[in-house]
Amino acid sequence: MTAQQSPPAPVMAWAERTLGPLAVLRGAMADPPLAHAWDVVRTGDGARFRVKIALEPGAFTRETFAHRHAVPALGPGAAPRLLATSAAHLALIVTAVPGTPVAQLRLTESTLRTVHWRAGFLLAQLHQAGRGTGSGHHDAPTVLSRLADEAAARLCTVGDCLSADEQKRVMGLADRLRFVGRLPLGYIHGGPLGSSLLWSADAQLALHDFESARFAPVVLDFVHFACGTWTAQPSLRTAFFTGYGRTPGHDEQIALRCLTALTAARRLAEARALGDQVAAAGWAVVLNRLHDEEGE
Repeated sequence: MTAQQSPPAPVMAWAERTLGPLAVLRGAMADPPLAHAWDVVRTGDGARFRVKIALEPGAFTRETFAHRHAVPALGPGAAPRLLATSAAHLALIVTAVPGTPVAQLRLTESTLRTVHWRAGFLLAQLHQAGRGTGSGHHDAPTVLSRLADEAAARLCTVGDCLSADEQKRVMGLADRLRFVGRLPLGYIHGGPLGSSLLWSADAQLALHDFESARFAPVVLDFVHFACGTWTAQPSLRTAFFTGYGRTPGHDEQIALRCLTALTAARRLAEARALGDQVAAAGWAVVLNRLHDEEGE
């Protein structure tokens, strides 16, 4: 997909009415997948901002609610500040936060431990913020059951890319999710943390992009790291939960293993469908390891 170099003219006009004359620093693709975003600078004083357009109304509502009710709990400099919204355009303007997505950086192991400690601390603050309201609060305990149903449905479309034994494992994991006990709920980020966590030149960590934020089991925010860096570097998992302030309970550990394995199975099938043998081999290792842990 080609990056859109500028916001649509009506959105740019709205942003300039709000902020003053602007120049676009960088166009954006749909990454995160629920929004387009552009980094802009105000020509009068060099102040930087981010203009975002949600790709569907739900994403606009979630991000707006998050900024108004939960994000301030992260503290100054740890997240963007919401400056303006336009429901007509599904658009938001937020302050710019310095830094590079953690997923794009090559950091030393010591720095990575610091990043994961701070990530744990930030997510703990977010999880404890906000208040579940209406159907979001009521539906949160059923999220894992829905994920189990989705995993079973997805198996029908990717089944040809998994062996019979792998398909059996996926179904077993999906079934186990339906019987996990009550899990801690909180206000989760819900998005890809590797690209949503920003590490700055002055060693500060910030969190942005709240299009998927919602009230749900907090374990869902642990899956991204459990599928990635924690697999090869368990010390980062320890650092994260030290910053978070607690380790997962028994039922959370079961849910995390199941969710991580289901994610690995999906990515294994996708890699095989694309003919990416290297990625497929890596995800097969993750899936087998998690299956072995389930049997212990």
